[in-house]
Amino acid sequence: MKKLYDKYTIYEYSDKGIVEEICKRVRSLRLSCCFSQQEFADKAGVSLVTIKRIESCKVNDIALSTLLKILRISGTLEGVADLVPELPDSPFLINEKTGKRVQRFSSKRKTV
Repeated sequence: MKKLYDKYTIYEYSDKGIVEEICKRVRSLRLSCCFSQQEFADKAGVSLVTIKRIESCKVNDIALSTLLKILRISGTLEGVADLVPELPDSPFLINEKTGKRVQRFSSKRKTV
């Protein structure tokens, strides 16, 4: 069976499939913390309805702020660092002579 978050197979899943897997994992996180849905909602600062909808996969997407609250209360917030990786500077943006980052200018073009 393929792992959803394997970096080579993740692209085979639809957005909906990924959201469904996240919903299942939220339930597992809550249970591993030994919280009821109400306790989890209260501690995360979200509504009970939100937790119930997420855990039953009755959502099309999850607000990032809600997901951050859930990850914070469950002690798994460090996973967010990999969501948007920091990329090195493009070689096109580094001056060959000085080795410093080139400033991009945004000026209006002159019309002839």
